[in-house]
Amino acid sequence: MKVGVVYDDLFLAHDPGYGHPERRERVEVLAGIVRGPRAVSELIVTPSRRAERKDLERVHERDHVDLIEATARRESVQLDGDTATSSGSAEAAMLAAGAGLHLLDRIADHEIDTGFAFVRPPGHHAEWDRAMGFCLYNNVAVLAAYARVVHHRHRVMIVDWDVHHGNGTQHMFEEDPSVLYLSTHRYPFYPGTGALHERGKGEGLFTTVNVPMPGGAGDAEYLAAFHEVVRPVVEAYRPDLMIVSAGFDPHENDPLGGMHVTAPTFGEMGALLTHAASDLGAPTVFVLEGGYDLDGLDQSVRAVLDRLKTETPPAAAPEHSRLTPILDAVKHAHEHFQPLAHAHR
Repeated sequence: MKVGVVYDDLFLAHDPGYGHPERRERVEVLAGIVRGPRAVSELIVTPSRRAERKDLERVHERDHVDLIEATARRESVQLDGDTATSSGSAEAAMLAAGAGLHLLDRIADHEIDTGFAFVRPPGHHAEWDRAMGFCLYNNVAVLAAYARVVHHRHRVMIVDWDVHHGNGTQHMFEEDPSVLYLSTHRYPFYPGTGALHERGKGEGLFTTVNVPMPGGAGDAEYLAAFHEVVRPVVEAYRPDLMIVSAGFDPHENDPLGGMHVTAPTFGEMGALLTHAASDLGAPTVFVLEGGYDLDGLDQSVRAVLDRLKTETPPAAAPEHSRLTPILDAVKHAHEHFQPLAHAHR
């Protein structure tokens, strides 16, 4: 499998302030994956490209884009309690939003089979009209909208395994049956969304699937969720594009997450998604979200890339998991949605 990676030093220009967990070192540690003595072999590495305003405005209000662009003229702007910009943030955000588009274009041109965008700032908390939770533009939402308009992908699936629920992504597509959003996340936790009963609205009913995870969940719980809920949804929804909001803050050493997932399990999760999508002829694009322990981030991304390169099938489901009552509740909440109804029988 030809694996493409987007890495760009311009992502380092975003500076939300001293001591902020979303710091430049997150991307600097990933630079070691694409260059230097510990570089991963056989990756096809390219810089990013800027998203155009029309790409951003498919999912964001024009005034919001204007606001983010205006931050380039100021040394520091505080957008909310934990989201700030520097003069280089607007450029980094445009490149972060464009990275997934670049990978999808390369997939369409048969230059790569799958890709991973090492971006910052992250995106899944950004709403259509505001920045939030370290996020300026919603990178995966920009990609999903671009995929539909430019590449005519009409059944896009977004799987978000960040420890925090992707409120922005859910809200942008909760009435749209052409985009299915599935999230595994700690709950209750920031940002307060992602409850089991949030299942989409109108024509998008049942194309939002939330899997609320208890604090302290680890490998067995995540693997159970992916085997018992995520894979059946993929197989029944039959996406023509898989997008992964790949946040690594469920890692056992992450200072913000309170979870206990290890690096090899992230590799398993990536393998399961890629294989399930590939069986349907759909490519997979990974876009970095959270992950604030540098060693954990490095090891986990390497584990995902290793599984993508080798195409090793995912391991079997765990025999036991304390998540069973929650997974049964998810299946019951979506009993009219065929994949989970089938998994429940």
